[in-house]
Amino acid sequence: MEKLKIADFHQDTLNPLLVKILNRPELNHAEGRAYQIPRDGIKKLDLIFSSVYRRIGDDMKSVATEGSREKQEPIKGDLDKMIDYYRDTDDFRIIEKPEDLKLKSPDKANVVLHLEGGDIITDPGVIDELYARGLRSIQPLYSHDNQIGGGASGDKNRGLTPLGRELIDKMIEREMIIDTSHANRKTAQDILDRVRNYSKVAATHTGFGEKERFITPELLKEIAARGGVVGFCPAKPFFPTLKEYIEGLKNASDLTGSAENLAVGSDFGGLDAEHLYEELDEVGKLSIIADKLSEEGNFSDEEIAKIMYGNIERIVKELK
Repeated sequence: MEKLKIADFHQDTLNPLLVKILNRPELNHAEGRAYQIPRDGIKKLDLIFSSVYRRIGDDMKSVATEGSREKQEPIKGDLDKMIDYYRDTDDFRIIEKPEDLKLKSPDKANVVLHLEGGDIITDPGVIDELYARGLRSIQPLYSHDNQIGGGASGDKNRGLTPLGRELIDKMIEREMIIDTSHANRKTAQDILDRVRNYSKVAATHTGFGEKERFITPELLKEIAARGGVVGFCPAKPFFPTLKEYIEGLKNASDLTGSAENLAVGSDFGGLDAEHLYEELDEVGKLSIIADKLSEEGNFSDEEIAKIMYGNIERIVKELK
């Protein structure tokens, strides 16, 4: 039997290293999460969507709706350093086009660079800059409201702004993957309305529930109808137990009519220890999900292969 391939649709790969990379001691909150993404565990993965993200304070959140390039420049500078780290170290191979997936090395992780939170995108030219630097996936919101739209922890009535519509159009022009995670439901719906039949749409790490942060059955079905992919997060804030996580994937499959649009987005590196399942606390153990999908979810081997890797591979193969 061919080895099962595994992809992680969302991982905060560099989070535990940010003090070192950015020389910012105040970002030490994630240093204790290094065990979630050990080097040996990363080597077990065939593809990772690795975030370009750093935590910001209330001062920066409060000005995010302004869309000021000057005010965002310090954050953009830090994110540029993170991109440099991904590109310059020997640990990663940056996937920019489908052909890159064919290149294999036991010492390098295949990563799609994913901007988590679009506060720095103050005009369409920034998207061109990010694309030129190798980013192929953008999550416009990170919980707070910004110049693009409404975040899951912000004003639930705030939708996609005029600038936000212009920026979504630019992402489509560049044929990037557009991630609705962390947007409020109005903004997520506005994004889907804006992209129309564009297939490279996603919610890379989400769950079911009443919070604005979670995907609704309706949004799930809309992403699936466009050919996009939804990654469900195996962690307690999203699904209290691993059993409920598998039930969530089964429910999602029933809602969409197939396993064609489902994936796993771990969010490892971005979670505290109490949020993790005892039996699944680092990326090297993601294969446990495949076992549970078979044993408890009654998914076929073909469906499991798609959830664990194939559906993410499909959307990456649509990159230009």
